[in-house]
Amino acid sequence: MANVNARDWTNIFFSSQSPPNFINVNYETQVDLKPFHLDREKWLLWKPVATDRRSGQDVIQVLWLVIKYHGRMVPKYVAKVLQLQRVPDLRNRGSRVVMNELDPFLNEVRVFQRIEKCCDNARKIYFPRFYGVVTDLDRSDFCSGYPNRRAIILEAIKPELASRRILAAHNHNGTGRVESLRRGLQNLNLNLSDFEREFYCSLLADRCRRLSTLHSLAITHGDVKDEHFRLPGDFHDTVLYDFSVSYTFSPEPPYLVNFRSPQPLKVISDYELRAKVLDFRDHLATSTGAAQKDIETALFQPLQDERLELIILRVKIRPDG
Repeated sequence: MANVNARDWTNIFFSSQSPPNFINVNYETQVDLKPFHLDREKWLLWKPVATDRRSGQDVIQVLWLVIKYHGRMVPKYVAKVLQLQRVPDLRNRGSRVVMNELDPFLNEVRVFQRIEKCCDNARKIYFPRFYGVVTDLDRSDFCSGYPNRRAIILEAIKPELASRRILAAHNHNGTGRVESLRRGLQNLNLNLSDFEREFYCSLLADRCRRLSTLHSLAITHGDVKDEHFRLPGDFHDTVLYDFSVSYTFSPEPPYLVNFRSPQPLKVISDYELRAKVLDFRDHLATSTGAAQKDIETALFQPLQDERLELIILRVKIRPDG
C-alpha cells in the first residue's frame, strides 16, 4: 500500500473493531521459523496422503512422515511440501519483501505460529498441531512425488468423521447462519430426521467457528469456496486447513492481502462467512420482493412420474486442481 505507515494500516484493517492485544507486538514480515524437533535419523518422508490427487511441481504435496519405531514405520505426522517461489520486483519494494508476503510456505508458517502463540487452548485444538518446519530437504529424502526443499510438519488430519474438531457447545460464532440453515431444512420438506438436520447444522457451525477463530487472530483464509462446506469424507472437509494464500496481520503495510487489494478485516470476514448471501433463493427473494415460500414453491416441484436420464461425468482431475 503506497504512502501508508504501520499505524494507518492497523487502523484500516481493524476499522470497525479494536485490535487484539497481541497486535501490539512488533511482528516482522520475515518469519522466525520453528524447526522440526525430531532427529533426522528417526523419520523419513513416505507416500502421498491422498493417492488420487494429481502431483506436480506446481501442487502442494501432502506426504506421510513416518517414524522409525522398533523396526516398524509408524505414520504419525504429515509433511506439506511447498516449492520455492520466484516473485518479480514490484512497486520498488524489493523482490525479497514481496516474496515474504506472497510465498505460500511463509503464509502457512505465519498462520500456524500465530495460532500456536496467540490462540487459547479451547480453540487451538480446532486446527492441526504444528510441529515445525524442515528447510533443507534433499532429493534423496523423497520416495515419491516432486522433491522440494521446504516442508511444514503437522498433525495428521484425515477427511473423516473421527478427525473433526468440536469446539465448546456454547460458542455462538455463526449462530445466525446455523439457525437460518435449520429453518431452511425444515421448510424444504426433505423428510430428514432430527438427527440428520442437527448433523448438517453442526457441519456449518464447525466451519463458521473455524473461520471466526482465524478472524479473531487477525488471520484471513483467502480461499473459502462453497464446496468447502461439505460432508466428512469429502476431500474438501480438510481444505480449510490450507493457508497457502492466507494473510496474517502485521503492522507492516502489505502489497496484497490474500492476493487481492488490501481491505479491512470486517469486509474480508463478511466475504468468507458468506453462506447465506450466496444462497440462490435468498437472492431471488431479495431481488424480486417475492416471499421466500413462493420462491421455494417455484423452484422445487415434485417429479411425479416423469422419467429422468442419468448422466455420469468422469474427469481425471479433481475439482480442487
